[in-house]
Amino acid sequence: MKDMTYQPLTENDLDMVVKKYVEYYNEAEDGYWTYEKAYKRIHQIMTIEDSMCLIQFGDDGEATGFAIGFFKQYDDLLAYYLEEIVIFKGLHGRGYGTDFLAELQRRASENGAEHIELVSVNDEHHLHFYKKSGLYAAKNLLVMGKHFT
Repeated sequence: MKDMTYQPLTENDLDMVVKKYVEYYNEAEDGYWTYEKAYKRIHQIMTIEDSMCLIQFGDDGEATGFAIGFFKQYDDLLAYYLEEIVIFKGLHGRGYGTDFLAELQRRASENGAEHIELVSVNDEHHLHFYKKSGLYAAKNLLVMGKHFT
């Protein structure tokens, strides 16, 4: 692992994180995020009961990314649901995401979770990233949706 540090994501961090989120998704992923929509999305997860949201910092003290998620109780185990992990624009391919995911798993386990779950974009880049960290595609679940017109 690199010499990374992690801190809880707080209200004081929201402006910076939201701006970086909008920059990344609108420029690198052709998104249509506004500051207000991104703020609401991130703030919603931060304020969920049992949330665990972190910022990752490099050895130079600069923020490299953030993750938002929460603990979910099931009948047979406690899971950590990773809503989003974002490495900021221009910092991909340096191992930050791999280190961050390992840290999230470590902290989730320390807090009693036995499982991590997430919904991922179904493309080779994302599948490769998650599979190399030991995650697998669930065979017993299917994401369902309906778009209202």
